[in-house]
Amino acid sequence: MILRFIGIDPGLSGSIAYIEESEVVTHIMPTISLGKKRVLDNLAIREIFSGFDPAKTYAVLEEQHSFPKQGVVSTCSICYSFGILKQCLVDFEIPHEVIPAKDWQREFNISGRKGNTKAQALQICQNLFPNLNLLATERSKKPHEGIVDAMLIAEFARRKHEGAIKK
Repeated sequence: MILRFIGIDPGLSGSIAYIEESEVVTHIMPTISLGKKRVLDNLAIREIFSGFDPAKTYAVLEEQHSFPKQGVVSTCSICYSFGILKQCLVDFEIPHEVIPAKDWQREFNISGRKGNTKAQALQICQNLFPNLNLLATERSKKPHEGIVDAMLIAEFARRKHEGAIKK
């Protein structure tokens, strides 16, 4: 039986979150400065994933793609981050799937037709996890969107795959 469900919102402002029985854990995406750029900290990410037992874990990684007028640098950064995260899942043999944002958003009835999807996601996350601190740091004043999305992706994984892997 799966005991840990991981949700991954890739990108430099993303997050890794997991639900394990009654425990909820979030990690702001670890980054380092590389000259004037900020990139994912590969070693810190590997450290996070190294603690997961693949026999009892299932992960959902949000699919990334470029948008019109996004720019080459942004597109390269998004794809680079996605690749690092996907490779960690493969390296540590963690069962996973890659899904578009619309799939997990549909589970929670989040829609652009209803307004700001980020605001909808925040409200749902606060309702589902009322005791979870959604701030990136103690000094933060507003919830971290990466934590919100990663938590909902983890909850999506739990709802869709709970009990899928036998002991």
